[in-house]
Amino acid sequence: MKKEPIKVVPADPAWIDEGHRWAERAAEALGDLAMRVDHVGSTAVPGLPAKDVIDVQALVFRLDDQDITARLTEAGFRHLPEYVSDPAHSHTAAVLGEDDWRKLFFREPRGERRIHLHVRRNGAASARNTFLLRDYLRDDAPARGDYGAFKQALAEKTKKDREAYQAIKAPFISTALRAAEGWAELTRWQPGAPDAYWRSGE
Repeated sequence: MKKEPIKVVPADPAWIDEGHRWAERAAEALGDLAMRVDHVGSTAVPGLPAKDVIDVQALVFRLDDQDITARLTEAGFRHLPEYVSDPAHSHTAAVLGEDDWRKLFFREPRGERRIHLHVRRNGAASARNTFLLRDYLRDDAPARGDYGAFKQALAEKTKKDREAYQAIKAPFISTALRAAEGWAELTRWQPGAPDAYWRSGE
């Protein structure tokens, strides 16, 4: 299979609305299994250059519930079972527990725009980190600028080597998360209201 080049593009204001729509679609598909669903990742940060891929995070009570995959598949989402963890944090799995980094990963229905749907356990460290980094970059303009410039330069250097892109990006993310933890303490940060959730009877 021919590898597509890694392309980081300028921020698109349309990403925010797209992310919210995809969060709603995932929440509708999961129904009462979804505790909350949110637009996350770089496209969820206004003004941040990113790959044109919408990331959505769905939080569930238990990842082993087989109805998760069944419902999302029925809605057209494609399960990629080979992606079962967050590699950037695998070195800390022994400290916090494997389930803190485990996930179910889905792609968009065929023929639709590229999205990545990450289903994680509610309360998992990886779920919290995803919210933390998003909100920190939304709030801190210098950090947002540094991260955007780094990603653009890295994409240019690594071209089609996605493994190298992820391997080099991982320590940068770890550094950014340490800064974000300090910011969270100073601001008494907590994740805000969800972008989408199951609405019974509506």
